[in-house]
Amino acid sequence: MNFFAHQDQARSNTRKLVFLFICAVITLIVVTSLLVIGVLTYIETQNEVSINADVLGSKIFFQVSLIVIFVIGLGTLIRLAQLRRGGKVVAEAMGGRLLNTNTRDADERKILNVVEEMAIASGTPVPPVYLMEDESINAFAAGYRPRDAVIGITRGCIRELTRDELQGVVAHEFSHIFNGDMRLNIRLMGLLYGIMVIGLIGYHILRGTRYRSSSSRSGKGNGAGAILMLGLGLMVIGYGGTFFGNLIKAGVSRQREFLADASAVQYTRNPEGIGGALKKIGGYIHGTEIKSRDASEISHMMFCNGLKSSFSGLFATHPPLSERIKRIDGRWAGMTDLKPQPADETFSSAEGVSHFSGTGSQAVATVLDSVGNPGAAHLAMAAITLKAFSPALLDEAHNTIGASLMIYNLLIALSDKDTKAKQLAILKAELAEKDFLALQQIEGETRELPREKYLALIDLAMPSLKQLSRVQSREFMAVLGKLMMADQQICLFEWCLFKILRYTLDERVDRRLKSRPITSLTKESEVLLSVLASAGNEKVTQAEAAFHAAEKYLGLARDLTFQVHIGSNTGILEKAVDRLNSLKPLQKPMLLKAMAACINADGKVTPEENELLRAVGSLLDCPIPPLLDGQRYL
Repeated sequence: MNFFAHQDQARSNTRKLVFLFICAVITLIVVTSLLVIGVLTYIETQNEVSINADVLGSKIFFQVSLIVIFVIGLGTLIRLAQLRRGGKVVAEAMGGRLLNTNTRDADERKILNVVEEMAIASGTPVPPVYLMEDESINAFAAGYRPRDAVIGITRGCIRELTRDELQGVVAHEFSHIFNGDMRLNIRLMGLLYGIMVIGLIGYHILRGTRYRSSSSRSGKGNGAGAILMLGLGLMVIGYGGTFFGNLIKAGVSRQREFLADASAVQYTRNPEGIGGALKKIGGYIHGTEIKSRDASEISHMMFCNGLKSSFSGLFATHPPLSERIKRIDGRWAGMTDLKPQPADETFSSAEGVSHFSGTGSQAVATVLDSVGNPGAAHLAMAAITLKAFSPALLDEAHNTIGASLMIYNLLIALSDKDTKAKQLAILKAELAEKDFLALQQIEGETRELPREKYLALIDLAMPSLKQLSRVQSREFMAVLGKLMMADQQICLFEWCLFKILRYTLDERVDRRLKSRPITSLTKESEVLLSVLASAGNEKVTQAEAAFHAAEKYLGLARDLTFQVHIGSNTGILEKAVDRLNSLKPLQKPMLLKAMAACINADGKVTPEENELLRAVGSLLDCPIPPLLDGQRYL
């Protein structure tokens, strides 16, 4: 199953979960209504509970139903609103500390390098890493989509695991990012919290009753017993709903863990990585239990069980450790073979890259086959890319202000002499004197950088740029806009850069768009393919041929028209791509294949074509890995 099928399956699982939770809510409505009616009857008769057989059709049932739906819905919306800023909310709730990307600590540098390698290999922005000061071995990925994803990891995990084992764990977590599991997991948190609110209301009713009961011991008609019964009943109902909700959560999570394990092996081509990590966990004295009080809420996101299992594993959000290892290593002797192993002590923060069992020379799939599915060759290339960056450039990418100065320099590096002079004048007026001097000091480093490394460097700088305050971020984007307009026009690279940065750094919640079929986006497809064809071909006849080579992949009933007049008009492109962002998940590969066919038409890839394809892929939440030597897009 490929990336797009995984994404669609995750959405299908979401729909199934919503259906199951609706069933749970209906059950809660019925039971709560019967409870309230019973309490009201008890108060009225002061004798015993008596429920009329026709009560389900009464006004009381209707009113109670509305109240229950309102309470559960409000609780769910409040929790989802709290989580809307992405994975960092989850990481901070777990007590995670955001790692400084410029850290010199060997353990912290090790995990940051492993995450950077995986992100560059897959074409995703490097996610921020949060460290939990816990001796257990565990990790998680959280967020709605790649742009707001974070990796959380325990101190025990980075201290006890070797580089290859740590890489296997990180690859497992990246699989959750690619396969749409993160969004599903956050929705689960919101739904479970909504159901639990009923139990919390019952708890507070019981507390209030306890204080009031001392003022009136046994007054007939005071209703204290009825209120006590109501509070206790709501607690039982609320936590009963949570009980069944957790069963659903555990069942879904277990199946996704098997997929993530298999994906980790596929990404790294090294079963000893994740397999070794799981074996080491089995013999580790501190295990995988997380001490955070919020661990139960995100237990389904963890690499291994973050809680002590109960009810014979009924609530276990992960498959048994032995079963996971056996699927990875068929020759494994069993639990008696588990022994604590020493961590790798050979890591050098100066090297910053690991060694892979796969090689770059192995047969690799086309780029689009590698979307959400990077291989060992991509990881090897990512390691080489990181080594190719100078220490000075890496330091700037890992520094908040330095990262913004580096982006400015990337923009300037492609400008002609006159435009560069105008851009430097803008920066001198906008920046503090020390920042302008720092920008000039690293200008040579970016000028010498090959253009094909630009996107990797931008992805590498993302965690640092995300640490800009809101004011700093607005100022950064404003200055970037002025630099782009210095020559009164916006080239494709400038558009791609600005679009990627704005999309990745914007913390505002996305407006939910209705998924549209490709048949309703023909005009937008025409615009995108026309711009792409014009960018990769100097002659109009060649551009038109590339355009028509691409359109057949869209599967449209009518022929498209090459819009030669558009050229590289980024204003028209902006509107078209924004609408294409609502494309149905399983039709996204049709658009990307059409773009790839357009690029392949002349047998060569220009920087503009590469950047536009990867920018559109990023905006569609379909991260496109970098092009390997000898590899084709399609």
